Order: sequence, then structure tokens, then C-alpha cells
Amino acid sequence: MAGILEALEENQCDAYVAYDSSDNEDMRYLSGFLATDPYIYVCRKDGGKFLIVSSMEELRARRESPCSIVTRTAAGFAELLQETGDAESATARMIQNFCGNRLLVPYSMPVGFARALEKTAEVSVDRDTVLSMRAKKTADEIEKIRAVQKKNEAGVALAVDAVRKAEVDENGGLLFEDSPLTSERLRAIMHEAFFRMGLDDKDTIASCGADTALPHAKGEGQLFANQPIVLDVFPRDIETGYFADMTRTISKGKPSDEICRMYEVVHEAKELAVSLIRAGVSGADVHNAAADYFAEKGYVTAGTSGFIHSLGHGVGLAIHENPSLSVRGGILEEGNVVTVEPGLYYPGIGG
Repeated sequence: MAGILEALEENQCDAYVAYDSSDNEDMRYLSGFLATDPYIYVCRKDGGKFLIVSSMEELRARRESPCSIVTRTAAGFAELLQETGDAESATARMIQNFCGNRLLVPYSMPVGFARALEKTAEVSVDRDTVLSMRAKKTADEIEKIRAVQKKNEAGVALAVDAVRKAEVDENGGLLFEDSPLTSERLRAIMHEAFFRMGLDDKDTIASCGADTALPHAKGEGQLFANQPIVLDVFPRDIETGYFADMTRTISKGKPSDEICRMYEVVHEAKELAVSLIRAGVSGADVHNAAADYFAEKGYVTAGTSGFIHSLGHGVGLAIHENPSLSVRGGILEEGNVVTVEPGLYYPGIGG
């Protein structure tokens, strides 16, 4: 937690305080504790790390978290609640009593609670210390991401196999096991497989034809032969919380010559980008190299056409996190885990 201690020293604060549930990725990262109700994470300037939780959660928190555990009762919440008559004010006073008068809080802290805290202590806001810490993965984190990716590949392989085995009806639509193979059905095939593997997925993309020219269009209805089918799949491991992210473009039968050429150029851009990624290189340089390659091959980006998104992003406890492979991308460091997903999109042609 050197990053937090440095931020505390820089801001001359007594403690870093976060108040949220483990649905907040920073809370899960810092605490190692899963709870749907908000709890308090504290890192004091002396390096002490604490969770303040309800008595109901005490034993489970002691089992799951590496932090020292303090109950709200032990921290004086009940007496403060009786004194103030307001749970939010009592919580703020409890934090001030436990931590000191100068507090550093995350940018994501709810405004209402931050204002309550400001009535009892001097509050400074930290924007990205924990985000920067999360960007540099440990060996254990990398293994967790790799494990999710292997399961992701297995689930996507089932979807690809369904397209491969599909028959083509008189209108060019795909049929699988005697019924239409739709975007919804393809997502269901992956979803059921992921559920059995302990993964959670939502917003999975399985688009076809004209929809593939619209990044993040989920796709709907029957899939068709000789058309691009774009799969963008990013499940999360329910136990560890880590994501994986992968995109595949497939087709039942040969799509148009233009789509085939786009596919080859996108593949070449991806290989170029991967060859450039290393510690010390900027994400902007990698993104720009891919963008320049597309331009050299005659693919112009303008408005909603061309290479219209960033090359890639970090992945971890959030599907999109630092670092960025984009025009704003900073210097890459050892331990970063990034996606590399160039794309070309042209309405009327596909993507």
C-alpha cells in the first residue's frame, strides 16, 4: 500500500478512508472482503489498515480480509448515534475519532457522505492513487485473469461451434438444431457455459451483418450466412472478481471481399500493436501505430466510420481500467494487463 502512504504524506493527511460496498472495485481490492452493504476501509499514515464493519460481519471479515477488523460498536457508533440522532453524522464522527482530523478520501465517495465527513474533519480528495495501484498486477492477479480467459475461450468456442454446425435456410438464415440461430441464442449458449464455470457475464455482444458496424451493438434476431458475426465477450469470475475480455469475428461461409480485406488488415494491426507493447512504451504510441497502419492501408477514419475507438484498455477487477491504449495513454509498466482490440467499422459494409 505504498501508493496510499505516499498520497497521505503528499496531502498531509492522517488516514485514507473509503466507505462503500465491495461492488466498488477499489474497496474489493483494498479490503479483500465481500459485502453488499457499505463498510469502512482505513489506512492510517503509520501503515495500519483496518475495516470497520457491523458486528454481524466481524467473524467473516476476520476470515477474509488481511486488514485488522474493528466493529462499529467498538468504534463507538452506538453512543454517537444516540448523541447525534443521525446515522450518517454518527458514522462521520466515528471515522474522525478513529482516524484523525485530516482525511484523504477517494474520488468515488458519495457526495452526501463526503459532506457529512467535512463537518467533522478536513477532507482532501484523491483521484487515482488506487486506480494506479490496481493497474500494476501481481503474479497472483495475472494468474486469476489468465484463468478467466481460459474459461472465456472455452465458452466462445461453443458459440463458434454452433455457427460452424448451423445449416442455412432458403433465406440465408442460420439454423441450429432445427431452429433459428439468433444473437440471443448464441449469447445463451455462452451464458449457460459460463454459469457452469463460475463466471458471470452481461452485455455480451453477438452481432451480425449491418449491426457489426456499430461498436457495442448487442445484436438481435437471426444470424445469417456470408455475413460477419462479431463476438465481444467479457465475463467475470464470481469468486475472484477478475474479468477477461476477448473479441472474435467469424462467419458461416465467405463474407464479402471488403469484409475479408478488413479482417486481414485488422489482424495485421493487432499483430503490429502486440509487437510494440513493453514496459516504457506509451499507450498512445501503440494506439497511434495501429491508427497509422489503418490509414496506410487506405482505411480512413471520419465521424462514425473507420477506427473509431481506442486500441485497448486495462482489465482486472473492472472490465475497463488503467492503463489505456489510446491517444491519452501513458507509459506502460511491468505488471500492466491490457486488451488489444483494433477494429474497423463502416456503415453499409460492416465491422
